[in-house]
Amino acid sequence: MPGSPLLIAKLSYMTKLDEILTANNFSNHDLVEMLPVNLNHKMVQKARLGKKPVPKHTQDLILQALNKLLQQNAAEVDGKVVKQYKRVEVFGNDEVA
Repeated sequence: MPGSPLLIAKLSYMTKLDEILTANNFSNHDLVEMLPVNLNHKMVQKARLGKKPVPKHTQDLILQALNKLLQQNAAEVDGKVVKQYKRVEVFGNDEVA
C-alpha cells in the first residue's frame, strides 16, 4: 500500500548519526576518510541504519571520526567552534560489549 502511514513512518526513521550526517551533507565515505585505517564503509553504514546494536569500539571510532569531520568542516567554512558529540548523544544508552 504506497501511501500507508505505517510505511511512511518506517521509511522516515533516522538514527541520530544519520540525522547529523544528512544535515551536514556528509557521506559515509567522509567519515571513513577521517580514520581510514580503523574505520570502513560497512561499519559506518550499519551504525547509520541502526538496525542492530553497534559495538562500543565501533561507536568510539565513528564518534571520533564524526567529531573530527565536524571540526574540520567548521574550520574550513567559518572558523567557529562546533559541538563535539558524546557517545550517548549519538548512539543512546544501549549497553553493547
